[in-house]
Amino acid sequence: MFALCVLLLERLLRIFEIVSSSTHPAGDATQMVVNLLPHYLGIAIPMALMLGTIMTIDRVSRSSELSAAFGAGVSLFHMTKPFILISIIMVGFTLFIEGYMQPIGRYGYREVVHSVQQQSFAAVLREGQFTKVGNRTFFASSKPNTEGIGPIFIYEILNDGGLNITTALKGDLVVLEETGNPVLQLSEGNGFRVTPEKTVRGKLGFSSSAVTGTVENARFRARGNDERELTSTELFKNRTGKVYPDISENANNAALHLRIARAYMLLLLPFIAVPFGINYGRNPSSAGIFVGVVTLLMLQKALEFGQSLGAKGTIPPWAGIWPLMACVTVGVFFIYRNSAYKMGQPPLAVIAIFIADIVKDIRKAMVAINPFAKTVSVKAKTHS
Repeated sequence: MFALCVLLLERLLRIFEIVSSSTHPAGDATQMVVNLLPHYLGIAIPMALMLGTIMTIDRVSRSSELSAAFGAGVSLFHMTKPFILISIIMVGFTLFIEGYMQPIGRYGYREVVHSVQQQSFAAVLREGQFTKVGNRTFFASSKPNTEGIGPIFIYEILNDGGLNITTALKGDLVVLEETGNPVLQLSEGNGFRVTPEKTVRGKLGFSSSAVTGTVENARFRARGNDERELTSTELFKNRTGKVYPDISENANNAALHLRIARAYMLLLLPFIAVPFGINYGRNPSSAGIFVGVVTLLMLQKALEFGQSLGAKGTIPPWAGIWPLMACVTVGVFFIYRNSAYKMGQPPLAVIAIFIADIVKDIRKAMVAINPFAKTVSVKAKTHS
């Protein structure tokens, strides 16, 4: 829950910006957050599993319970089994969230944003103020508890210096999804053309018209605009690109591989987190949490980068995902094997020793090149 709240903070700023001029800001913001929860749960679950495992093993190590367990003949793999069980449960949960809840939630979020955009433009016009959009200036008023807006006055400046003046008794405001431009559908109105010489030329009466284009006043588009709105079952059926021809076959298959890889990654996390949480010695380190989170984020970004290459067709859709997961699996195997069966130093301690050896070698090389550096070092130690 903590990881989920942290991830939602940044998106909340954008949500507040979107609903700032909505007629129902609280309700619209709530709907957006609810629709976004599956997306951020897919990120928060691996992070929570990694942090929880590292913190638990770290606490057991600091209290010497881990050493006592090893002395009693309990293996590290036996102590890892509960985390493996949790990861298996989380795999099923993640497959359901990313495969079904996320696509539907993403579509619902876009639908609410589309609706809020319409409400925002309508709210501005209903305030009875002059609103400029491009070379047109709108003014409208509305009566309380009535649908639509009106009467309406539109002042348009033409390229030749002339004017178009339009009035209408009422209208409905919608927003083009592709461009975000407002489209005002008018009814029972009149149009006047004013020449650059300031003379009125003709009068046009109409029963219905549309300003800035025409649009069908229908519900939001159907789900399936891109691969992120398709469920895993739909992606699997569309592997050849015949079910949803508007979606690229490479993008479809790359998204499917990414979802499976993220679920598989959860099975590897216990074997990464447990070694990172082990601490021996009198001065245990807390770097495991930092290194674990950074490792997880790097792996997530690497998978997304591979998926983007596969979606563009630069490489086969599978090639951006599974070679990376194979390398990670081999690396995890050796790290866990060294901690569980060889009783070697924890991975982070090995890294610290390796860095210390490098620093020691650099100092020896400096002394060999410049003997004065050794004299300075001895004086500094004596002074301290």
